[in-house]
Amino acid sequence: MLHFNNHLFKTKYLLLITAIILILISFILPVEASFENHFFENLQVCILFIGFISILYKAKRFIKFKHFYFGCGFFYIIMMARELSWGRVFYPVGTRSNGEEIYISIRNIWYGDIVYPVVSILALIGLFLIIKCYRYCRHNRIIINIPILYLIFFALLMLSSQLLFEKEAISFLSSYNQLLEEATEAIAYCSLVCFTYNWTFKINNVKDYFYVKIL
Repeated sequence: MLHFNNHLFKTKYLLLITAIILILISFILPVEASFENHFFENLQVCILFIGFISILYKAKRFIKFKHFYFGCGFFYIIMMARELSWGRVFYPVGTRSNGEEIYISIRNIWYGDIVYPVVSILALIGLFLIIKCYRYCRHNRIIINIPILYLIFFALLMLSSQLLFEKEAISFLSSYNQLLEEATEAIAYCSLVCFTYNWTFKINNVKDYFYVKIL
């Protein structure tokens, strides 16, 4: 059974502080901080890596729900690889006039032909594991508590990053749009980590809880 929990837990303070800091420094940092393989891009990878490590910890600690966490882990790997441009950032081929590095095309990289097939396979494995955990919970009458607000925050922040700042929809912020785009995406990933961190499982009609979170 799925239960959509609208509680934000203590992680809301961490998310709020992170959001305030990243938005503020977006108006201070040079535009180079938003370039590929620079401050914001590397920060996003670090945030996703933290989420990945927390998933591994929970998979080990809460073995009954390991399939869910391993499934999420595959999606974290995919997102980290995406932020690293599927490894293209390790193959610079030049520099633009503004100082931004140019990277080799994915079609010209030695493993380029298998990138998207591998990503598809990893996504399918992750989805299969999550569905397997769902079926286990359903069979054993375990309630899945989903911190839905963090997922909504993630979606809204990603949309804001792509539709507002990347498209420069807010004209008076034109000088900061590129920085705000990357900052908003980093905040979105923080919200995603909060989402998986606060995911809990509860046995139906029993007082005992499986709080799948670091206490």
